[in-house]
Amino acid sequence: MVNWLYSDNNAVGAPNSNNIFDSSAVAGNMDGSLLERNEVLLAGLPATFVPGLGFRVTKTENLNTATGVDLFTVTGKVLITLWTAEVTNAIGTMTDYKLRVKTDNVDLCAATVLSSAAVGYMWALSNDAGDTLLQSSSYAVSAVKATDNNAKPMAYRIIGLAGGSCTLQSLRTAGDSGDAQIHILFYLPLEASAAVAAA
Repeated sequence: MVNWLYSDNNAVGAPNSNNIFDSSAVAGNMDGSLLERNEVLLAGLPATFVPGLGFRVTKTENLNTATGVDLFTVTGKVLITLWTAEVTNAIGTMTDYKLRVKTDNVDLCAATVLSSAAVGYMWALSNDAGDTLLQSSSYAVSAVKATDNNAKPMAYRIIGLAGGSCTLQSLRTAGDSGDAQIHILFYLPLEASAAVAAA
């Protein structure tokens, strides 16, 4: 009798380097078998997965454009675990930068001063919409505390519409030519097929 757990032609495989099970026909499906769910993670869909934080998506923002810039599209409901950004081209004058849910005009933070932020300067979104973005005093140190030194948790916001979609946007006056930053957002889906993608 063949032990199914260690045979060469099953999904688990044999304890050797010559496994012949062909999984190329397995399609990714977050609600399917373990193989189907694994295909979703291996394919990097909808983004790179980081244990403890969730899926990672990025978006480069040109700060010298229109006052409202679409950053991410949220499909379904998700939990945003961390949203941070890093300046990639020094910012000139910017005194009113904030993030919001464009679809419902709901602010995610208070207006924040980003003037004179050098390349490498970082900020992070806290879980309090009344707070400004958490910034560092040094451009090479990630922001983990507000300026009053009260520890602030990471984003942890439930955002989205069951069975629908919404847009996350930055809102500010246009910056100087060349001003730019890259957004890095981590999230966990809270329902089947929920995802965040760069807008």
